Amino acid sequence: MPPEIQATLVLPLLSQRDEWLRQAVESCLRQTVACAVLVITSPRTPEGNLRTLAELAAREPNLRIIERPPGAAFAGAINHGFRLARTERVGLLLTDDWLEPTTVEKCLPFTADIVATARAGHDANGRQTLWRTAADAQRYARFTTDQERASYIGHFFLMRREAMLAAGGVDPDIGLTGADDYDLPWTMLERGATVHLVNEELYHVRDHADERLTLRDQESQIRDLRRLLAKHGVDPQEIERLVVAKKKWYGAPVHQVIANPGWYLASSPANASSGEPSE
Repeated sequence: MPPEIQATLVLPLLSQRDEWLRQAVESCLRQTVACAVLVITSPRTPEGNLRTLAELAAREPNLRIIERPPGAAFAGAINHGFRLARTERVGLLLTDDWLEPTTVEKCLPFTADIVATARAGHDANGRQTLWRTAADAQRYARFTTDQERASYIGHFFLMRREAMLAAGGVDPDIGLTGADDYDLPWTMLERGATVHLVNEELYHVRDHADERLTLRDQESQIRDLRRLLAKHGVDPQEIERLVVAKKKWYGAPVHQVIANPGWYLASSPANASSGEPSE
């Protein structure tokens, strides 16, 4: 008999390099515990991506390819996948990132509503490590606000499906910046969500200079950030402080900002995205 499915992994897809998409999906299918893998496509997903997925699905019974509902954007694609999940635990992976084979196995033993892991950022080839982010429980325990906690969690990995859906899922009214990895955990924390941190680099980010959510023009991302902070009732002065602190990460790969902490991208048509960035 096939092994019992332990968790569901959701990958929203607009458009992606075929080789990166393959690596992301295969990293979910090669977990050391059995996982259902749901790739939520768009009407704009290119034929190359669809062929890659069809090839994988032909030999992988745990992979499902599902088109997002009409009118659904990034948030709607994620929420659709989470609603379709039939497991208690659900995870989110972006299609230019990938997971360690033991990621789900190492996160499953913990009953917290959000289980977050340490991360490593890599170059476009996925070979050179450019930066690392810890998941330090002692540091997390010193935070005094949900904003600090949500910001630190970053790309949380495995969630309790019921708690995530009770919080409303990813809010489509926020925009693209921070809706999945900042606003959602913050909203869950406001509802009393529990958190466990696994301080191992189990989530791998491809910190490249191609199109991705963090490379949208700075002005658009700041607009999303202000909307997000206002939603949580942040004081106007604190909003301005957080905008200054966070905007340096918008519009450039993380490793470039780390190398040049004074980086501030001036919004310009040359740097603006012409549409919804790749997921």
